[in-house]
Amino acid sequence: MDLDYILKAAQKAPLPLRSHAAKEAFQRCLIVKLQEDGLLSDVAFIGGTALRLLHQLPRYSEDLDFIWVSPGKTIDLTGWANALRSSFKGQNLIVHLDKKAPEKIDALVEKHSATIYFLATSSAMGSFARNGIQISFEIDLNPPDHFVRETKPMMVAGRSVHIPSLTLPSLMTGKLHILLTRKDREKGRDWFDYAWYRRHGILPNLDQLQSAIAQTAHGPDAKYWMSFLRKRTASVNWENIRNDVRPFLEHKEDEHALNAHTMVGLTPWPDFETLLQELHQAKGDHWLLKEQSPVHEDIEQAALEGDLPAIEVCSAINELKPDLSKSPGPEI
Repeated sequence: MDLDYILKAAQKAPLPLRSHAAKEAFQRCLIVKLQEDGLLSDVAFIGGTALRLLHQLPRYSEDLDFIWVSPGKTIDLTGWANALRSSFKGQNLIVHLDKKAPEKIDALVEKHSATIYFLATSSAMGSFARNGIQISFEIDLNPPDHFVRETKPMMVAGRSVHIPSLTLPSLMTGKLHILLTRKDREKGRDWFDYAWYRRHGILPNLDQLQSAIAQTAHGPDAKYWMSFLRKRTASVNWENIRNDVRPFLEHKEDEHALNAHTMVGLTPWPDFETLLQELHQAKGDHWLLKEQSPVHEDIEQAALEGDLPAIEVCSAINELKPDLSKSPGPEI
């Protein structure tokens, strides 16, 4: 790849999106270089950029996220840095790199990550990227268990390159984990991606989600992620969410779907039939009878909307422990 490829990609985009288009072209080139140098054999490409480059997510992304899939091996950060530095060697481009040794991240369990910062500047990009193009490479060195890996084709300059990534349910799990546990750094991009997954009928890898929650937070039972996420939509500042994602959207009108009503509609109900079976088997010892949670709110709302299994669950709760039910549920 060369600088001309970057410039052509930028020129094809509308003026407000040219810096994003240039960054994306850099991302493609750098991933190809890492692949050609054999440096992706122990990682999987994840996050919003993976969804964009491998599955055509209609928004631009900023950084490159990976998980380390070979716990018995040590990552060669120097090899990564050398590959990235040599990607555009000999061209009208100045490349700066800063790599951080693996560091500990505060969590319920000891987690480690490694980061490389890439900055490229050129006078040729002055009209749309005066301060250059910066990309961070972040590698989670001890990711959650139970992820499912695959390879996906990525188009670069008319040729297809196969990149190791995760299946869509496993990719969604990473995004969902963020939405369920990070309440202080909410991003519109995360909610936008969640909506994309659900519109494509994707559901998370529950075992992987439970493992992720156990690593980083005292979070909900992964099986009932939908009830906790639905409850969160009521406290989200949706104006801030739309403002955050707006500069990255290919289609500006997509921001209008970022609201509580849309997210609630995209989020499925819990498995009421399984809950009903569990209640009958456990009798008075089921957790639904011992503590109030967002799952109860979903049961009651779905029952009010006429969902038959939810009505049956509501009736069973009333029968076994009526004081935990706010209402008897609609009559059939």
